[in-house]
Amino acid sequence: MKPLYEKIDKSFGSSFTLRTYHTDHICNMPFWHIHPEYELVYIRNGQGKRHVGNTISTYTDGDLILLGPNVPHSSLSNNMYPDNTEVVIQFRENFAGMDFWNIPEMAQVNRLFNRSRQGISFGVDVRHQLADDITGLQHLKGFHRLMAFLEILQALAVTKDYTLLGADSSSLLIKEVDYNRINKVYAYVEDHFGDEIVPSEIARHVNMTLPAFCRFFKRTTEKTFTTFLNEFRISYACQLIMEGSLSLAEISYHCGFQSVSYFNRQFKKIVGTNPTVYKLGFEKVITH
Repeated sequence: MKPLYEKIDKSFGSSFTLRTYHTDHICNMPFWHIHPEYELVYIRNGQGKRHVGNTISTYTDGDLILLGPNVPHSSLSNNMYPDNTEVVIQFRENFAGMDFWNIPEMAQVNRLFNRSRQGISFGVDVRHQLADDITGLQHLKGFHRLMAFLEILQALAVTKDYTLLGADSSSLLIKEVDYNRINKVYAYVEDHFGDEIVPSEIARHVNMTLPAFCRFFKRTTEKTFTTFLNEFRISYACQLIMEGSLSLAEISYHCGFQSVSYFNRQFKKIVGTNPTVYKLGFEKVITH
């Protein structure tokens, strides 16, 4: 997926950008985008889709992720859940000086930055440990805010409680025409994934012939459109399973699958287990 470029301006009087969103605020970041800044995102509660690189996954009970420069991602805005706070911190690699991260004291943070180029999702314990520190940054100024932020980075650098998301931004060569087309495709899927969608319909939507569209989509996303569509639908199915209000058959049709057996096969292929086992495992976590 080839993303839009987002231009980020530093917060006034600070070497990095800090934005805090609450339940009644709307996060206005582009839908699918990249930027040269590192990005740390903390979401207090709720659940939703996480689209980083070519990976679409879900998160529950909030999220804490760190993304390296030019890792393509969509907004993780989660403003529909009550009493929710979302903190977005964005900073350039040289925000503390070109050589700062190379000093011995910053070696662990430097390794954290290297890992972040794949995208990092941190575990529940780390998220809870740092929740007050991250949300408290908005009340600090100048030197004290910078020192508190460095403490947060150090805590993230030393923890073993994380998962790499497998993004790869090392070979992004993006053309503006690809930006527009791929975002039109993504927006169309977002609006119509519950309906029957065929590649020829998408090709017409972006004013391309079907063969040209198939080549374009495979070149820019490294997967076929059908694979992408199934991953998107299964990601939403995981979210509906977590919400717990629909049966698996209802979820299958709600997500655009015309056959429950095909839904089951795709779910196991993408998630690694069948939807019944996934649902039972999630319910076990909730009850405990």
